Amino acid sequence: MNRKPQQGVALVAVIFLIVVIGAALVVISRLSISSSAQVTQNLLQSRARQAASAGLEWATQRLVEEGSGACAADTTITVPAYSDYTVTVSCTEGAYNRPNPASQRVFLYRLTAEAAFGNMNDANYVWTQRNATVEL
Repeated sequence: MNRKPQQGVALVAVIFLIVVIGAALVVISRLSISSSAQVTQNLLQSRARQAASAGLEWATQRLVEEGSGACAADTTITVPAYSDYTVTVSCTEGAYNRPNPASQRVFLYRLTAEAAFGNMNDANYVWTQRNATVEL
């Protein structure tokens, strides 16, 4: 009995490998795009945190230099390093009497800084809020 060797098996194997490799490339490219978008969001969020921190530092400096008159409800500032971000700083004032020494009057200032990038409906929209309490 002479059997002819089977032909066409290599073609099926090659087509199968091409399909598997193509599917793997599609999955890898989708993961890469997703990862890139996540890195962009992380970068924008980190910059928003830095812009809000700069707003807190600005408000603290004003309080130290000018006193209670510098405590404003809402003030929008421009942070030169983050000019694409909207930074809003607000301040509320409270006071209490420290029992010792001799009923000293202490002022507490609650500072809030919000930083936002983009519009709320944009894919790259980020927002953050930072808080601090200053005692003078």
